[in-house]
Amino acid sequence: MFDINSLKNFNTFNINVFANKIYIVNNVYELKKIIFWCCKNKNKILFLGKGSNILLMKDFYGVVIINEIKGIKIYQNINFWFLSINSGELWSDIVNFSFNNGIFGLENLSNIPGTIGSAVVNNIGAYGSEIKDFVLCIKVLNIFSGLLFYISNYNCFFSYRYSIFKNFYYKNYIIVNIILRIKKVWKPNLLYKDLLYFFDPLNLNIKPIDIYETILNLRNIKIPNYKILGNVGSIFKNPILNIKKFIKLKKKYYKIFNNLRYNVLNKYIKIPAALLIDKCGLKGYTIGKAKVYVKQPLIIVNTGNALSKDIFKLINFIRRKIFNKFNIILELEIKIIFF
Repeated sequence: MFDINSLKNFNTFNINVFANKIYIVNNVYELKKIIFWCCKNKNKILFLGKGSNILLMKDFYGVVIINEIKGIKIYQNINFWFLSINSGELWSDIVNFSFNNGIFGLENLSNIPGTIGSAVVNNIGAYGSEIKDFVLCIKVLNIFSGLLFYISNYNCFFSYRYSIFKNFYYKNYIIVNIILRIKKVWKPNLLYKDLLYFFDPLNLNIKPIDIYETILNLRNIKIPNYKILGNVGSIFKNPILNIKKFIKLKKKYYKIFNNLRYNVLNKYIKIPAALLIDKCGLKGYTIGKAKVYVKQPLIIVNTGNALSKDIFKLINFIRRKIFNKFNIILELEIKIIFF
């Protein structure tokens, strides 16, 4: 039998599944203590931050540990700001904190939900920027030995929506602290095409707050409030195709891809998954209470008491449609947890 321990408030899909026990930890000492107790009693453990990048499929017969280890410290030298941030801090709060302290550079990543711990695991990115651009090193806890140690940016093997913490061999490590390094000399990052509609790259009077507010507005238009419509942001990664496959695809679907602005990455081309979903006519498509969001088809929303299986079926339906039409396999950006 379960205790009354719903995880609905601990995942942004607002899925109502249950766990045997839920513990909220506020410091590393509490974390170690609970892990020791779980290991001693042979309890399964699931670690969660904000639950903003997961789909929980079933009730969990074990202990869920919610990371609320918070705290931010500022250091500096001549060229850089250094932010030492505990992993339970919300990423959006960190961006606001940096702005309030006159530290600029994170504005392209504003208004992304979740904790900084999950942010580095997934190497979050938006509007031409990724968190890997700022990570100096990451402090982790080995849950078996209890030892704490740092992993450098280089050894995190960051890539598109990936870090070494997604590797199976790192499942027994918990991120407890991240040190960000931010240049003191600020330059606007206008690499993302959408920003060029609002800013002239030659304009020397662009201010960080201008970019911050623009991106905030853009994200508010595209991404619904998860408290109203449960969601985890983008479900799928943008496909990366070799040039040969892209040219073949462009010939077959000339009208779709002719005017596409795309990024060329070392002889590979990243194309928007949202475009593929849209061209399959899936905006607004619904299974149960799960729905493809009309304003941004990369997002699936919970329109009210959706079941995990509804969302899961919709994810697989979208993937099949894209594969059948474009011969492209969409990779998941989120993690589906089956327990």
